[in-house]
Amino acid sequence: RLLFTVVLISVLYYIFDTVKDVSRYHYPIHWGYLVLSFIFTVLAYLMQLVIWIRLAEAFDLRASLLSSAKAWSLSQLGKYVPGKAGLFLVRFDVYAGASKRKIAVATGIEFMASMAAACILVLLAIIFLPHEIPQVIRWTAAISTTIFLIALYPPVFKMFTNWAFRLIKREPLRDAPTFGLLLGLVGANMLVALPYGLGLFFAFKCFYPISWQYFMTITSVYYAAALVGVAAIFAPAGIGVREGIVFLVLPTLIPKTVVVFSTILTRIIITLAEIFLASFFMAIDKFSLTGKQISKNKNR
Repeated sequence: RLLFTVVLISVLYYIFDTVKDVSRYHYPIHWGYLVLSFIFTVLAYLMQLVIWIRLAEAFDLRASLLSSAKAWSLSQLGKYVPGKAGLFLVRFDVYAGASKRKIAVATGIEFMASMAAACILVLLAIIFLPHEIPQVIRWTAAISTTIFLIALYPPVFKMFTNWAFRLIKREPLRDAPTFGLLLGLVGANMLVALPYGLGLFFAFKCFYPISWQYFMTITSVYYAAALVGVAAIFAPAGIGVREGIVFLVLPTLIPKTVVVFSTILTRIIITLAEIFLASFFMAIDKFSLTGKQISKNKNR
């Protein structure tokens, strides 16, 4: 609850602070596209939730569907804590009866699968990017894809994981998901790019009549920026880092003013989607507990 409250206050302050800048923008906002952006962003997060539940089952992390949904959605808010420690702490709390080692490993695989998918998407989308894109982005995406896929190969994954566990004097990992399952997770994360990309695209269309030919460009640039943002461990949810990458690339294709305000808007939409899902699952959990308590009292 404390994590949720702190994140909510911080985000509301961020929105209030940026509204003044957005209000200076004289182009009309198309509210229909704004609603579509939010809906597709929420859909992308729900798809990621399904991926986590499948991965948690592979590690025998058992919890009810509602508890898993609440844990995952709240752990997304943990990204706003510098160092991303909040993400782990929320999951440790919900899967209290499970090994913290298993939870940490499953979370690590979730991260690597999503990053591998992001790298592959960037590589596939390069043909849609302008020639001015530095070669370093191409090489970084190619090398990172190779590294993540090799790291997910079970023998390699177990070797490095057990080496890390020995350093902290913990028991080694005995079982790991099959390589087929892990590749399936990578593929599933690639599918998430469709609703996520639509959410980004419609956010840009709120301000400017952008052609559909920019759909893959916007999506791939954001995924490339996300890869850089992940490296900024102490930037809450990569705030400022991802936006900086977007500001460097997209103004070569789209008017700079549109890019600036659309990027601010996408950050707000993404964060509000995370808060909405966390609030939604927390409310359902609270009402279900209240309903059970009332039912018990009636039976007495």
